[in-house]
Amino acid sequence: MPELPRSLDEKLYRHPVMASLYGTDALAEFLSGPCPVGIVANVALPDMENVVTRTAAAGKFVFVNIDNCDGLAQDRGGVEYLRKIGTPGLITTRTALIQRANALGMVTMQKVFVTDRSTLPRSINAVQQSKPHLMQLMPWPVISSISATELARLSPYVAAGFVTSTEDVVAAIKGGAKAVSTSDVALWNTTRR
Repeated sequence: MPELPRSLDEKLYRHPVMASLYGTDALAEFLSGPCPVGIVANVALPDMENVVTRTAAAGKFVFVNIDNCDGLAQDRGGVEYLRKIGTPGLITTRTALIQRANALGMVTMQKVFVTDRSTLPRSINAVQQSKPHLMQLMPWPVISSISATELARLSPYVAAGFVTSTEDVVAAIKGGAKAVSTSDVALWNTTRR
């Protein structure tokens, strides 16, 4: 896997919670708060450049979830557009988009849903093929059921889905997660003690 940029790694060490923004409703809270890394989804294409510009101006690092942004998900030029407007990171479930974003110098995160044991080998193979910087493993309560060997092949990972308390954040980090992502604004200020 490619190495995570040092500045991003340091941000995630100090602030291990990534803000998950679905639309722009919580954008002002993200921009004004201490959480330095976020995931943006469900932003209309005409608004995307403004969101990317504002987050960069606030010193934030964002991953755009290309799968959940109308006008980008099915467009072959979506990755190129995001790179052109200055988007630093991309998140997707699709191997080809991870590979394209890597080639363009973006930081990549591959979303992996572990719905049952049978999907795990396929997910591991996809990650090994695409070589993202990070994996977003969902849902986080299932991660404790993944063997250490399998988890090592899906690392570094961000725990996501059903992260609802400070205790969840602490447990996920102690369990090996690089970070967690959540839409719970109350958790965005969590720092490593």
